[in-house]
Amino acid sequence: MRKIWLIATTTYRRRIRSGMFLFLTFGLPVLMVIAGAVPFIRARGSDLPAVGYVDQTGRLATVTQVPVEDATLTLTAYPDIGAAQTAFQQGEIAGYLVIPDGYFQGQPAAFYAEEEPGGKLQVALIAFMRRAMLPDEPAWILDRLAGPSNLTYVARDSGEEITAGPAVAVRFAVPAVLALVFAIAVFTGAGQMGSAMVREKEQRSMEMIITSLAPRELVAGKVLGMTLLSLTQVGVWAIGGGIAFVLAFSSVVDVQTLSIPWEALTWGLLLGMPGYFLYAVLASGLGVMAGDSQQAQQLAGVLGMLGMAPLYLMGLLINAPDGPLAVGLTMFPLTAPMIGLFRMALVEVPTWQLIASLAILTASLVGSIWLVAHIFRAAMLMYGQALRPRQLLQALREV
Repeated sequence: MRKIWLIATTTYRRRIRSGMFLFLTFGLPVLMVIAGAVPFIRARGSDLPAVGYVDQTGRLATVTQVPVEDATLTLTAYPDIGAAQTAFQQGEIAGYLVIPDGYFQGQPAAFYAEEEPGGKLQVALIAFMRRAMLPDEPAWILDRLAGPSNLTYVARDSGEEITAGPAVAVRFAVPAVLALVFAIAVFTGAGQMGSAMVREKEQRSMEMIITSLAPRELVAGKVLGMTLLSLTQVGVWAIGGGIAFVLAFSSVVDVQTLSIPWEALTWGLLLGMPGYFLYAVLASGLGVMAGDSQQAQQLAGVLGMLGMAPLYLMGLLINAPDGPLAVGLTMFPLTAPMIGLFRMALVEVPTWQLIASLAILTASLVGSIWLVAHIFRAAMLMYGQALRPRQLLQALREV
C-alpha cells in the first residue's frame, strides 16, 4: 500500500502544478462566484429608491411608507400618470406604479422605470399593495397573506417532511445534479487517465520502477493519483458553484430553510467513488493498449461517451423509473451511479437495489484492476506499439 500511495502522490503533485489544470480548476469557479455576486451586491448594496403610484381604481388607501427587511420603501401618491411622469423626469422618484381601473377585475398593474426593479423592490411593491388594499388589518394578517398556502410534503415511506417552495426543488434537483457532475467528471477524467498511462510508456519510466513495483501497484497508484486530481477539480467547482448559488439566491430564498437530502449525498458518494475508480481503471487499460497519446485520447473519448450514455435514456426512465430497464441499469456497474441518482430524484429507490448495485460495482472494480494489471504487464515492453487483440488474449491466457 505504501508504494501505491507513493505513486499516487507523485502523480498528483506533478499534474496539479500544470498551468492549464490550475486555470481550468479555478477559472470556472471564479466566473461563477462573480456571476452570483452581481445580484447579491445589487440586492444588498442599494437602498430602496423613492417611487410613486397612481391609483386609478380610487379604492386603495394612501400609503407613504412600507418596511421591508432592513429598509423602508417611500411612496408618493399622484393623481394621474402625467403628474407621476413629470416627477419621474425631474428625478423626484425612481419609478411609478400604475394601478389600472380594472385591477380588481384582473387587469395587471404596470411599473414604469428606466430599468427592471430588483428583487427587494418587487417584494416591497407587493407589500405596498397588500397594505393599500387592507389598511385596517393587523400586520400578522398581512404577513400571513404573503404565503397563504405554504404546504409541507411528507414522504409516505420515510416520513421525511419538505416545505413547499425552493426546498422541494432542491430535494429533487440535488440527485440529478450529482449524476450530471459524475458524468462530467468521467468524461473529462477518462482522457487524462489514458494519456497518463501512455506517457509512462513513452518516457520509459517503467524500466526504472518495474523491478521494485508490481504492475497492479503501478496501475492502482496512477489511477488513485489521477482520481484524486479529478476529485480536487470537481470539489473546487462544487465549492464555487455553492458560493455562487448562495450569493445569487440569498435575496429571494432563505438558504437556511433548505433541506439537504443527506441520503442522496451519501449514496452519491458510495456509488460515485467506486464508479469513478472503475472508469479510471478502464481508461488506464485503454491507455496501456494504445500505441500513442492520440490513440489513447480516442479510446478514452469512447469510454467517456459511454459514461454519458445514460443521459440519452432519461426519457424512458422518467416514464418508468421502477421498470425493468431502470432496475437493470442500476445494477450494471458502468451506469449504476448515474441511473441510481436519477431514480432517487424521481422515486424512492429500494435500499436493497442500491446495496446490490454497490456490491456489483465494487466487485467489478476489483476485477478490472486485476485485468488491467495483467494487460499492463503484457504491454510494458511494447513502447510506441498498440496491444493487438491476439496479443491481449495470449497475455491473459498466461496469467
